[in-house]
Amino acid sequence: MRRLVGIAAASAAVAAFVIPGLALGQGAAPKLSVSPSSGFPDRAYLLQLPERRALTTAGVAVTENGGPVSGLAVVPPGGAATGALLLIDASNSMKGAPLAGAMVAARAFLKERKPNMPVSVVVFGPDEAVLADFTTDGQELAGAVANAPATSEGTHIYDALIQATESIADQGLRRATIVLLSDGTDVGSEASLAEAQQALAAASTRVYSVGLRSPQYAPDSLQSVSRRSGGRYAEAAQPAELAAIFTEIGSDLASEYEVTYRSVLPPQVDAAVQVTVAGLPPAKASYTTPALAITSGGTFERSWIDKVIVSPYLAVFIVVAVIALLALALFAGVDARNRSLRHRMSQYVSVPTEEEGRMRRAEVTSMLAAGAQRRVEGHRWWQSFERDVELGGFKNSTVGIAGWTIVGAIVTSLVVAIAFQSLAGLLAGLAVPFVTRYIVKSRVKKKRKAFREQLPDNLDVLAGALRAGHSLVGAMNVMLEGADEPFKSEFRRVLQDEQLGVPLDEALMVMSRRMDNLDVEQVAIVTRLQREAGGNTAEVLDRVVDNIRGRMELQRLVQ
Repeated sequence: MRRLVGIAAASAAVAAFVIPGLALGQGAAPKLSVSPSSGFPDRAYLLQLPERRALTTAGVAVTENGGPVSGLAVVPPGGAATGALLLIDASNSMKGAPLAGAMVAARAFLKERKPNMPVSVVVFGPDEAVLADFTTDGQELAGAVANAPATSEGTHIYDALIQATESIADQGLRRATIVLLSDGTDVGSEASLAEAQQALAAASTRVYSVGLRSPQYAPDSLQSVSRRSGGRYAEAAQPAELAAIFTEIGSDLASEYEVTYRSVLPPQVDAAVQVTVAGLPPAKASYTTPALAITSGGTFERSWIDKVIVSPYLAVFIVVAVIALLALALFAGVDARNRSLRHRMSQYVSVPTEEEGRMRRAEVTSMLAAGAQRRVEGHRWWQSFERDVELGGFKNSTVGIAGWTIVGAIVTSLVVAIAFQSLAGLLAGLAVPFVTRYIVKSRVKKKRKAFREQLPDNLDVLAGALRAGHSLVGAMNVMLEGADEPFKSEFRRVLQDEQLGVPLDEALMVMSRRMDNLDVEQVAIVTRLQREAGGNTAEVLDRVVDNIRGRMELQRLVQ
């Protein structure tokens, strides 16, 4: 009597899993379920046939809402793209008959598999142990499940599922099925149920969960994993019932085809899918096409480069730049002709002409007279810039430097506007003239500092030459022979002015202003006294040198 009751209980436990498959063999329609790899518009369905038979694309017809689909393909079970992984609980609660029954069930599964379907066998407790990696070798798989493995404390179901998905990914399987067997709930996993489900979804892997009842058994986690992954759940009351369940799973996988196609339906439409196999009733499924992921941004939005090109500010900037470049070219041409004329005349005239003398006197006079320096109020910056360029010793002319500044401003504006994708970047070119001005000022400041450092030593040489009996102009020539730049070139200008008829003290005053040096004014006063009253100029220069050096030492101390 007890034996009959046990058989009845086993039949009831397996009925939910086995009867659908048996019903298929009684003229029922094939079963259609969504594949874990399905999406939209590329759809994928798993077609479960009631019997094993060869099936090709020509023997399958698919419609959506009665209309045709495109790109229909049928993938048979097995092959390098699909596989199965047996994941068996080997915790201490499975020791003895439960684990032995699990090995019998694994052998039953392997008998039903397609010969070309790779299978892996893994047992888990707190850690995973691979009894057989993915292989189609029947002997290797049979040896892996021949004996029950050792057990250990802990049931890390979620960790084992994540490790299984990693193995499937390493194998390169496009579609895989995990057959999970356990007699308890998860205990001790580092991962959570949500993390395990996320890993299964990422690997397009479904789970067939099989629960073996025990005092510590809780079906919630196994049911959730199988339901969320697109698999199925079965439950066995006794270890002897496992073989029938695993046989049915193996048979299902051996007769399961993947049907793929591309849907032509519009978004947000209820779709009725019908798959018809020759000689069998149609299999049906339904879904709703997703909405298009469209963000509202207007009918048209200009790119940043379009905004820069059509901007009125860019048009104004280009017009101003072209006018400035044309003016620069005109000024440069006039300046080049004037300089070439003076250069040709200098090859034949070794002494200043009367015209050059008159122009030089006018230049000195204009520098001495503050009112004559200001032709027009708005042009003072240009006169100051010309003077600084000449003092800095730049090889390019003032017009040339200004032209390159304009070009640099244009290039900087365009580069910054493009780099930051903003029209405000066009204003960056306004900083280029200030950079040019800073460079010129720095060169002038450096030259004036060098002149100030050289002045005392050269005045000592001048005083010594006066004591040797040279005239003041002759002593200056002696001083220049051993002088360094910039002192040498600046004092040579003084002597040139003196040759053109400019009084020596006035020429020195001009140099004082050029070099921004008040000490030179003392030398100018000494030369005026020497011209008007005579006296011991060398001794006076010695006092001037002492004052200059004392002031320089005091400045160094303060700094």
